[in-house]
Amino acid sequence: MAKTRQEEEERKKEQKGARISVFDSTHKRWRQVCSSSANEFLASISCEEVGFVSVVNHSVASVPEASRDGGEFFCVKQEELSYGKKIKDALFPCDCESREVLTLLCQEGWCFLPPSFRPERFAVRACALVGTGQVLRATAGTQPLVEGVFITPHCGRRSFAADRIVGGVDARQGSWPWQVSLQYDGVHQCGGSIISNRWIVSAAHCFPKRYSFLNRWSVLLGSISNKPVNANVAEVKTIVYHSSYLPFVDANIDDNSRDIAVLALTQPLTFNEYIQPVCLPTHGQRLIDGQMGTITGWGNVGYFRHLADVLQEAHVPIISDAVCNAPDYYDNQITTTMFCAGYEKGGIDACQGDSGGPFVAEDCLSKTSRYRLHGVVSWGTGCAMAKKPGVYTKVSRFLPWISTAMRVRDSLSFMEFICHNTRGNVGVTDVFVLVSPTNRAITTYQGCTNWLGHEIGYEALSRPCRGQKGPRG
Repeated sequence: MAKTRQEEEERKKEQKGARISVFDSTHKRWRQVCSSSANEFLASISCEEVGFVSVVNHSVASVPEASRDGGEFFCVKQEELSYGKKIKDALFPCDCESREVLTLLCQEGWCFLPPSFRPERFAVRACALVGTGQVLRATAGTQPLVEGVFITPHCGRRSFAADRIVGGVDARQGSWPWQVSLQYDGVHQCGGSIISNRWIVSAAHCFPKRYSFLNRWSVLLGSISNKPVNANVAEVKTIVYHSSYLPFVDANIDDNSRDIAVLALTQPLTFNEYIQPVCLPTHGQRLIDGQMGTITGWGNVGYFRHLADVLQEAHVPIISDAVCNAPDYYDNQITTTMFCAGYEKGGIDACQGDSGGPFVAEDCLSKTSRYRLHGVVSWGTGCAMAKKPGVYTKVSRFLPWISTAMRVRDSLSFMEFICHNTRGNVGVTDVFVLVSPTNRAITTYQGCTNWLGHEIGYEALSRPCRGQKGPRG
């Protein structure tokens, strides 16, 4: 049967991708983004900001003449659009006189389906969204994954919006609900982050041999105080640190690569407004130079000063590897498993006692924002010195290790689709689909296919004093 003109137009619209919709928190409504000469740049940073690898395609779509009251659209202040800034800050409500809006497709979507899912049907649908609809190749397999490791449906959200992190301010109760205090004999040693109801992420250097008795470790949760009075305290069942963390192999080795650990709790947590998991990044997710993140902890308020009694928060920008490896910074000590964050002049930084705690950044385009755990506080030279910023373990490089370390309770099926390019046989596009029989984040075939071509915006797409060098623990 021949396709109708309407069906053909709908097919072409699908291939162009989803219209960008950004939530206007002031007026409580979604707005589409008006097309401009900055489309290519905006599409690229939009995909990266919400955790995708890259933009597959961007285009424009016409919109009806129905409304000219300026209530439907955002326009772009191109001079304010740059990596490291929130895209929302470069947008303003407008009429969109061109009546054309930006659409895009992002590479590497994460989609979770129930056991009744039929992959052969989904392959055709997935390819239709990025190509001609013809599947050139579809492969499937399994990889280990603990339920909810990569996307917990309600991760990264906090009840209260908002640094003695050096230069920080006191945090509000519930503002960073994934932050925990790791305590040995009831004394704060390091920070950590909740990633599921049984698991905490921290730094390997927090667990030297002298702190090897599990029954003396405890985890303080849901509190901005590091004193376990009338607070939730969990017992630790297992601690796993990276076997290639070299200072534990040879104390004379000065290499802090792979400074990461996970802790298993004896009992599952009950989440509430003060205890919540943080989202993990996507595997290999690229960090954006200049992007602002938040660090939290109870560490020293200065290099020779005391621990903070109240959880501190501070906001610091990511520094490029090229700058941080310069001779006057860390002189090529920053490896591919680390990143730096802070200010050239110092003044705000993590310090001793903040080790293992989170560096989080917000996926800021959705109606309900999420935070992702991009870094674990690892090491630095002193605290808050000029050109000696904090150094963090890059979590996105360790997702496979985290899955393995968590003793794998689940197996995740995956499929890879190779589809015709939208412009014919010029090239191919890879689409990755993950299928978990235990994750009910999306529970229907139609729900997931709708998600791939969603037009409601990024809420759906969120499936963006020194003296000596030493660890921050």
